[in-house]
Amino acid sequence: MKIIKTKLNYLKNYIKFDLSTISIDEIIPFDIYIKKDNDYVIIIEAGTLLIEALYTKLKNYENLFISKSDENKQILSCESLRYYIRHNRDNHPKRIAILYDVTSRLFDTFISDKENKIDANCAELIIKSITFLLRYDNLFIKNTMPYLKNEDLLEYHSLHVAIYALALGHALKYSDAELVQLGVAALLHDVGLKKIESNIITKETILSPNENQIVQKHSSYSVEIIKHNKILDPYILNAVMHHHERYDGSGYPNGLTKDDISDFASIVGICDVFDALTSNRPYRKGFSSFNALKLMMKDPHMMKQFNQKYLLIGLKILSLGHA
Repeated sequence: MKIIKTKLNYLKNYIKFDLSTISIDEIIPFDIYIKKDNDYVIIIEAGTLLIEALYTKLKNYENLFISKSDENKQILSCESLRYYIRHNRDNHPKRIAILYDVTSRLFDTFISDKENKIDANCAELIIKSITFLLRYDNLFIKNTMPYLKNEDLLEYHSLHVAIYALALGHALKYSDAELVQLGVAALLHDVGLKKIESNIITKETILSPNENQIVQKHSSYSVEIIKHNKILDPYILNAVMHHHERYDGSGYPNGLTKDDISDFASIVGICDVFDALTSNRPYRKGFSSFNALKLMMKDPHMMKQFNQKYLLIGLKILSLGHA
């Protein structure tokens, strides 16, 4: 281990670092310094894999330091997410685990908050991190799907739908701003389920007509919650409100058809159904990705409900790894 760089002695710009806050076999998202003479020198660069031998060497130093500007990077959070994603961009299981971690915290905080507060900035940072990975890795979907969790939890489903929707948007060459709009809509499309009684949401048998009507209110509930959190983008609100509309007019809440359904709502709706079909349920085993898309494209009932152009793009992404 050699000293690779020196830094001027600005004492107030450095803070002591607790080595116990990082683990072996993780990527270090910040530079680590030691103090030598009157200077701070980097002994570990950001992006270094912390192997056991390196960890042991670091333990021999009485004091380690990091830049004060990197203080928030010590703990994975919404604010530090982009650093963890960038440094783990080639580690397929790790990068999705990081996204699960931050998304779960976002939703856990929302579910427990009596005023239904959502950290909109955090939601946007999650979407930007997924977008970065999509632009970096042409095989992002194929490299990610083996590590997706098959548990029927709101935060997992929401993240999956956001990932799939962004992949479609990326294939359609949406701008960064459009991807943020689409991704935030996808991530938050089901937050209104919080207002539905859990015994209805978790019911393992067919819902009664009355229960179906109650569940169908979740789209408008989602819009109410999103507006309450000062997210007023009309494209986001429209996609959330209408993600259950269907091309043949069989959807809800307004029974819209074809061109009356926005592109964003159509994409989120497709990804919502796709994730539901590929997930295990108490009453059935999840379909494979290919079979789920085939069902959506070929089933006499389902094929009339979706934008077939987007389904074909989805099939291409899954089969070839890029659009």
